[in-house]
Amino acid sequence: MNSCDGSRKDVWSGEVVVAANEPIAESTWKVALDAPDFAALANPGQFLMLRLPECVDPILGRPFAVFDADPSTGRVEAVYAVVGKATSRLARLPVGAKLELWGPLGNGWRAAKRATPPKRLVLVAGGVGSAPFHMLVKELMARPERDRPDATYVFGARSENRLNCVDDFRRLGVDVRIATEDGSVGAKGLVLDVLPELFSETTDPRDVQIFACGPTPMLRAVAKWSAERKYECWTSLESPMACGMGLCFSCVVDWKNDDGTWDYKRTCVDGPVFDAARLKWD
Repeated sequence: MNSCDGSRKDVWSGEVVVAANEPIAESTWKVALDAPDFAALANPGQFLMLRLPECVDPILGRPFAVFDADPSTGRVEAVYAVVGKATSRLARLPVGAKLELWGPLGNGWRAAKRATPPKRLVLVAGGVGSAPFHMLVKELMARPERDRPDATYVFGARSENRLNCVDDFRRLGVDVRIATEDGSVGAKGLVLDVLPELFSETTDPRDVQIFACGPTPMLRAVAKWSAERKYECWTSLESPMACGMGLCFSCVVDWKNDDGTWDYKRTCVDGPVFDAARLKWD
């Protein structure tokens, strides 16, 4: 195992081989990597950095949430939107091609772990925000039924052709709700139009946790909706990152301290999962 830093035994770096790379929705792909050392380390909600080897444009790596990491097979999966030069080149890579990988990075959903597990857990995703939830749901659904929260996965997209990984979540057995802006499948509207039907007027806020990942406008809306009802909300941010290791400070966000003053946190090392109530959304 190659450690990125001599003091970090939970981060691996090295060259990996592409095992699969295919489109799963409009402008959305899933890549599978043969990375057994990485797979043994990853936790739900963490991310990895990928870089095209021997490439100077772009020269930097790109962050991707870990969709799945199976220690038994060594297979690691990530979902990505094709939006720029790096992801366009990544989408053209054939099976057998090599990539540089480092990670797993970030705190993951363990940052939201509390002494008393919630009775109601709602996972809200949009776009490639589906990615950091798969390992979490896989872990939850593997527990005995008495130890699981009542969990629902809510996914929002512009239209049916933008839906990704929905069947992966259905196969895990979690309750899945869909919202599309054009009404082509599921409820017509946004994820916020689905959330009210999951709670009753007598729902105790202490029994609720909401996790969200997706575009910033969606996260802002979910955070506000949750705060108005005093529901605990945690968000996984998709901030642009250059290094992934906290060295460049390119991914800082505004963070409220306990005394009410504001500071900065690095998404890559302090997040990407943050308590939504402590972030500045305006």
